[in-house]
Amino acid sequence: MVIYLPIEIIFNSFELVPYILIEIGILNSTLLFNYKKWFGFSRIYFIIACIFSIVPMMYVVPDGGGNEFFLLPLSLLPGLIFRNRWLDISFFILVVIVFYIVLSTKGLIDPIIDVPQEQIEFFRNIYIGVVFLLCFTIISYFRILVNQLEKITKKKNELLKISNEEIKASISYAKRIQQAILPSMNLIKKNLPQSFIYYKPKDIVAGDFYWMHLLPEPNGWDVNGDVVLFAAADCTGHGVPGAMVSVVCHNALNQSVKEFGITEPNLILEKARDIVIDTFSESIENVQDGMDISICVLNTKTKELNYAGANNPLWIIRNNSNSIEEYKADKYHIGKCDMMKSFTNHKIQLNEGDTIYIFSDGYPDQFGGAKGKKLKSKPFKDLLLSVHKEPIDTQKELLHQHFEKWKGTLEQVDDVCVIGVRIF
Repeated sequence: MVIYLPIEIIFNSFELVPYILIEIGILNSTLLFNYKKWFGFSRIYFIIACIFSIVPMMYVVPDGGGNEFFLLPLSLLPGLIFRNRWLDISFFILVVIVFYIVLSTKGLIDPIIDVPQEQIEFFRNIYIGVVFLLCFTIISYFRILVNQLEKITKKKNELLKISNEEIKASISYAKRIQQAILPSMNLIKKNLPQSFIYYKPKDIVAGDFYWMHLLPEPNGWDVNGDVVLFAAADCTGHGVPGAMVSVVCHNALNQSVKEFGITEPNLILEKARDIVIDTFSESIENVQDGMDISICVLNTKTKELNYAGANNPLWIIRNNSNSIEEYKADKYHIGKCDMMKSFTNHKIQLNEGDTIYIFSDGYPDQFGGAKGKKLKSKPFKDLLLSVHKEPIDTQKELLHQHFEKWKGTLEQVDDVCVIGVRIF
């Protein structure tokens, strides 16, 4: 309209000047709405005002003036100024409909002013040139916005990459610390030579952990026997939060045995529970994190086993047996909970060739298979029954292969810890 006004004055076509001034006033109202911060309304008003400013001009002058070409850049504007895709599409469709209505009805209405054919052709060429200029301006501005967005995105990605590398380095170092508190495989194989530990954290660090302690001269047991305490623990959560809880719970087990000299598994759990609750009670937050655990105390000379569990059971497959002997855990965890009862101690006499299994819930809770469902306890039992006669290290490999096959392309849902010990 601003370009149109001087052209009309130069060619002495003063009949259209009032219309042009009115339309400029209508369009300039957008600036007022922006000043009032009515930005959403301002966008909608601007598109509608453009339509109502352009359409009457098409009927004012005779056919062939080319005013309808102004609807082309107008159809591009919604994609630039609206953040809502449906508003963008709706106004684009509206402009297209108006364009075809004008083409269909323009010949049915007599023009208001009479303009020579030479002047109509001149104006048409100017209009087409202006339309090309407006389209180029709109697209160029859009390109500038895209370039700015690409620069911002690139900078953010670089910052995210740096942050991710720093976080990953910190977590990797935390993994080294967590591995340092776990018993070494040399220590485990030296004291439980017929054993395996299938340990597969979901993330770099884990909430699951395995634990071992040795009592060369146990109190209250056969003094000539070697006693091994070992456990599979599953702390609340996984990843970094789970790993932080695991450090507290691991320390509670060590304190219970080393500082307080407790060797009975049920009493170890009760003392560990007290230590965990005391540790978290120092916080102003109401922390109810803790751990589920199976803990065993095995006399390798007499083959007597004592077991206690907090939510995690003990499974035994006797030599030449085709069934699992299950010792259920108490249904409360190590930590603050509604039930604070004593834990049950199970005393079991084992024989040569028997195999015991303790584990967290990560393996049976894994989603997979053809239907993407949990493995669950029964199939896990069947799996152990199918592999328990194999050499102990082969069992670990078979468990790993089955887990990966079952999981398939699905994400691992939790940390996994399975411990198997064969009595010899």
